[in-house]
Amino acid sequence: MEVGYHKYTMGQDIIFKWSVGCLILLSLNCSSARPFQLTDVSPKFKDFQGTDLDPYKEKKESIVLTNKPKYDEHILSAKRSISTLEFAEKVALKAELKKFEGQNIQTEMSAASYLEEDLPPIIANLGNLKRKNIELLDDAPNDFDGPSIGKASGALEEIQEGLNLFIPKANKILQSIKNIRADSSNYAEKKDIPVKEVQEPQETKKDPEIKPEEKPKEPEKKNKLGKRDIKDISIPKEKIQINRVAKKNKVTGSAKELIAEQVSKEDVNLTDDERKEKEYTEKIRKGLVEVFTYEYYKKAKNLEKLLLTHPIPRIRSAAALALGRLKAGRATLQHAIDKDGYQVRPAAYKALSDIGDKRSLAYFFSGTKAEDPEVIAVSFEGLGKTKDPAGRELILNQGLSSEYVIIVGGSLRGLAYHKIPADVEVIEKFIRSEDKEIKEAAIEALSIHGSRESLRILEQNVKDQPDLASKILDEIGKNPSLSATFSLIRLNESIQDENLTKRIGEHLLKRKAFGKYAIILIEDDFIRMEPNERSRPLSYIKSKEVGLVLGETKKEFSVRIGEDIITDKYIQIKIESTLPGSSNQFVTGWVFYPKLEIIEVKKLGENSSKGKYSNFSTGKHQNLFNPTDKEKAENPSEE
Repeated sequence: MEVGYHKYTMGQDIIFKWSVGCLILLSLNCSSARPFQLTDVSPKFKDFQGTDLDPYKEKKESIVLTNKPKYDEHILSAKRSISTLEFAEKVALKAELKKFEGQNIQTEMSAASYLEEDLPPIIANLGNLKRKNIELLDDAPNDFDGPSIGKASGALEEIQEGLNLFIPKANKILQSIKNIRADSSNYAEKKDIPVKEVQEPQETKKDPEIKPEEKPKEPEKKNKLGKRDIKDISIPKEKIQINRVAKKNKVTGSAKELIAEQVSKEDVNLTDDERKEKEYTEKIRKGLVEVFTYEYYKKAKNLEKLLLTHPIPRIRSAAALALGRLKAGRATLQHAIDKDGYQVRPAAYKALSDIGDKRSLAYFFSGTKAEDPEVIAVSFEGLGKTKDPAGRELILNQGLSSEYVIIVGGSLRGLAYHKIPADVEVIEKFIRSEDKEIKEAAIEALSIHGSRESLRILEQNVKDQPDLASKILDEIGKNPSLSATFSLIRLNESIQDENLTKRIGEHLLKRKAFGKYAIILIEDDFIRMEPNERSRPLSYIKSKEVGLVLGETKKEFSVRIGEDIITDKYIQIKIESTLPGSSNQFVTGWVFYPKLEIIEVKKLGENSSKGKYSNFSTGKHQNLFNPTDKEKAENPSEE
């Protein structure tokens, strides 16, 4: 028995050790996470780590590494850039707050001296980081297996969110840092040096044998004009005294004390009702400031506490809307819908709709039966974000047939989130409505849908409905997809209105759509898998289609086009797929250069304040950011 038991325990130990070894091997093959702190961004920030300026003081941050150099280098570089911007933003806000309260900002100035040097190259590289991040997200399924895919994709998606957050406001952050350094009032004033009374030195003792009155007087020296020489004029020896000029009295004390003193003087003549009303207004002001502060610093827990406990409904409503913008606090918002009053419930429903979580599906269904049209509208929109089939049926059968414009608008947007091709035709009918609000809601819905067909409809309506052209361009500009960029470039090539082309340029600049693009010149052809006219066709292309240029062949090829044999290179482009039922929205392949027209959207140059839009094939130069220059480029003979 003892021998059997001994063998049994040995077998158990072997199994346990083998399991532990397998787990270690798996952990080595999978991605790993390690803590991330301010000194990982730059050793120069060591003095600020753990202070109020440290963005990681109150939250533990970790960085996921994949053990693949291509991914890890990008993740570390992007994380450092985002963290530097986050640190700079906190420095700027802290400095403004301290200046308002009359406090010293020497620490913030010290941090700004480093950031003013580090930020410009970081901001200039944000666009490249975003493009690299999108490419790696596409490549991750091919480079990883099993759980590693999820971890790598999660790390890249987190970076994508950070880049989307900071790219629009990066230049404003840099300007705030420069303002801290440039404002002379930030430097400590030099203390006044006390001026001592200057007294004449005592005269030296003279020889007692010679009395002053006995000295012979020298004859008075005169110049040629008969006047006394200036250097012989004796200055009477008097006591010299330097006095400080009395300064006018200055107002001293902090801003808070001065405001409190002024308020106390005003409160003397107020009645009880007026004083209570003033106190209530002050509570609202302070509450709104709290909401905006917590939202800015993304402190969702503090906002949830305000939503549950603040005595004023207006502040609870503002906290609910802020939670929706942060995409946080779903359970607390649902509790507010169940327990709070009519003023807070619509805001809580709007926040749940902004989040669009499937776990709120029951609340959305319930909201479609509410009495408040605003609650019904956001409930239909929230149903669309959940992409629930039953919710789509409810939108089609009930939401779109409502008598309230606001409900029809919410239903259109909700339907668009399903991104079903058949819904494009339904939404298109509403863009021809006589009601302007419904037209605008249909435009927003087509932009949200973002498919090839929906964007083509918007492009056509820029020409058919000129009064809505600006609205359509703005909605296309809000769509972050590559298809929307293609639509803006197509519209720039086809419309002549200077104001609209300027607006298109602003949107391209805002989304940093810099690079080369190809416009198809031929009517019927194919994009091919390889740079060869006999290669397998990938998708059908036609005139006026737009694609992103990825590269070109080093070699030139001879191709027969009609009766001519032309020698040129092949261009690799990424273009929207035209294959019906294709699972991929885009296809990448090769097209012969003479069949294309290459244009380029350039970055802002160092010696120019304008973004440039160049057309390579014709040699003309177009400037999207100054339509006057564009006209001159197209009509050089007028100059």
